[in-house]
Amino acid sequence: MDKKPYLIFVASQKGGVGKTTIALNLSIALTYQDYSVLLIDSDVATFSVKEHLGIQGSGKGYIDAITGKATVADCIFSYQPVGLDLILGDTGDDTSGDVTPDSLNKFYSQVLKLSYDFIIVDGQPGLFNSTIAKYLNDVIIVTTPDNPSAISSAKLSSYCEKLKVSHRLLINRTGYSKFELTREGVERLFGDVAYATMPEDKIIPESLAKHRPAYMLDRGSGFATAIEALSRVYMLRVGEPETHTPVGGKKRRGFFGRFARWAINDTTNQDQGQG
Repeated sequence: MDKKPYLIFVASQKGGVGKTTIALNLSIALTYQDYSVLLIDSDVATFSVKEHLGIQGSGKGYIDAITGKATVADCIFSYQPVGLDLILGDTGDDTSGDVTPDSLNKFYSQVLKLSYDFIIVDGQPGLFNSTIAKYLNDVIIVTTPDNPSAISSAKLSSYCEKLKVSHRLLINRTGYSKFELTREGVERLFGDVAYATMPEDKIIPESLAKHRPAYMLDRGSGFATAIEALSRVYMLRVGEPETHTPVGGKKRRGFFGRFARWAINDTTNQDQGQG
């Protein structure tokens, strides 16, 4: 019997803390390690995965799948050359009213039947709908190291505890201010919740300007190294990647798959003068 995908929900209590950057680059890092990954942009207020990747045009996406206007499989888009599958969102009219407990149950039940190692959901800022708690394997709570962001994120951590959902804290953009939260401050706010840090890194604004994930631009950067360490946490949870073919595209396995990714990364580095 095929195992279910490992579902990671990337959350934040407020916007602008780098939630989409983390969700996208974690997805890319796992794909580079030959795991099949589906990234879902479910932030109905500001769909931004498309903007991060420079994808033009509108197609079937998250709201179409949620409202039953299209099947989940019809909404999957493959981002090449890495073979990351996406369910994109689209900006436009307010669609928050279309997302109901019934529609969420139907959607998550369907996506968990798909043949992926990981499903990563880029969520909307704030408390996520409690309906989906039973589907989640882990929640990553993204915050920045300033006190206002961390204090608001503590509410999200308490919410996860109330729902009995496994979660970890990710402190993004560390090292940019001498006034940032200390380790002792983190423990005082969040207790013994597991947490990771992502450094402030010039590769992030560069990646946003070039519409290319930071992990693909420079795998030697501090940010990419931290993302890779985070990806290993989940690789250990899942074990070796499956050899199936996901819905949206072909997967490359073994030596040749890894060689193809190395070739892509080397070309990128040479283009940026980092070879």
